[in-house]
Amino acid sequence: MDVRLLGSGGWLPTDSRETACVYVRDGADLLVLDAGTGLRRLVTEPQLVDGVERVHVALTHFHLDHIVGLAALSGFGVEAREVWMPARLLAGAQAGDLLERLLGPPFMLGAARVAAARELEGDAEIGPFRVEIRIQEQHPGRSLAFKVDGALAYCTDTAYDPANVEFARGARLLLHEAFWPGETTDDPGHTASGEAGRLAAEAGVERLVLVHVNPEADDEEKLARSARARFAPAEVGRDGLVLM
Repeated sequence: MDVRLLGSGGWLPTDSRETACVYVRDGADLLVLDAGTGLRRLVTEPQLVDGVERVHVALTHFHLDHIVGLAALSGFGVEAREVWMPARLLAGAQAGDLLERLLGPPFMLGAARVAAARELEGDAEIGPFRVEIRIQEQHPGRSLAFKVDGALAYCTDTAYDPANVEFARGARLLLHEAFWPGETTDDPGHTASGEAGRLAAEAGVERLVLVHVNPEADDEEKLARSARARFAPAEVGRDGLVLM
């Protein structure tokens, strides 16, 4: 797998970070985890889709910083595009109906011109990728954690969730949100970097990369220090970082 960060920030894009988007490629198939503003890089950096024949997007939830990049799907020359959505799981809606609400008039030209909708209701074979999911209850509206081919775990938009320890176990790489520096936070929907480090250590992963970084963070080294106090091979993710 070729894995890179297209968007490592949360909430709002900044001059240095787009919002949530992870690129996972296997040959002619591209799996994109979340469709934040980082997805625009598939248009502005066309080498990322050279040789790609199929694009599969899997959404963790429906907050705007994770879906607004869907608008970019029609902006590059890959015709086979699909969006896997936890529509029934998290929104009580049909995937096709929800995608049309997101991409249809008057805001866009219609979902059918952008991508096909797919229901994501449990573990799934998405192209050549095996994607395991887990519902994270500790975020407004809930969100999904992903595990791809047993090697990559992605846990974003959640308060510290001990159940993610077992979910991430066995993965080489953990991408975990760290919206706040410090050992802990009372934010009911987001994680502190020390908590992410603790989870990585307990899960026994090889590497932790902190994502969904607060755009108002004034010292990203604080994030890294708090995580490394619990788990030494931790780093703050940056857009463009090649992970595997």
